[in-house]
Amino acid sequence: MPRISDVSLHVYVTPETLERIVETVRAVVDDHLHDRDVFAWRFTLPVDPGEPAHVLLETQWRVDHPGQDPDPRRTYEIALSLVGAARDLTAPSLAALQRRLMIETSCGTDDPDVPRTISTQRRDSFDFEIEREIL
Repeated sequence: MPRISDVSLHVYVTPETLERIVETVRAVVDDHLHDRDVFAWRFTLPVDPGEPAHVLLETQWRVDHPGQDPDPRRTYEIALSLVGAARDLTAPSLAALQRRLMIETSCGTDDPDVPRTISTQRRDSFDFEIEREIL
């Protein structure tokens, strides 16, 4: 049975900075997985302004930039799902991926102090819920 690891990186950035961060995330994940038999996919979603992740990151930005207008910054989630054998998705390996993502997403941006958080959830099974339409 494959192991699934979901990595969630929240960033508070402008759309231009988001593009550079997504490119960095792709490169880090590709490099991290290049010798492993792991299937990975990524998607980027805007976070609702009422969500706790957004409130936390916007507040952090405002504390670091008093009196400045954050527009057009907003919070985005860069969600990664990794599926592979347990030997390829170990806790130390995922911790190394998290550290590298946090370090490298701060480099090469207009704002090296991009407010961000990262979390990982590991699971050992798929939860397929099939919805059927009754005619």
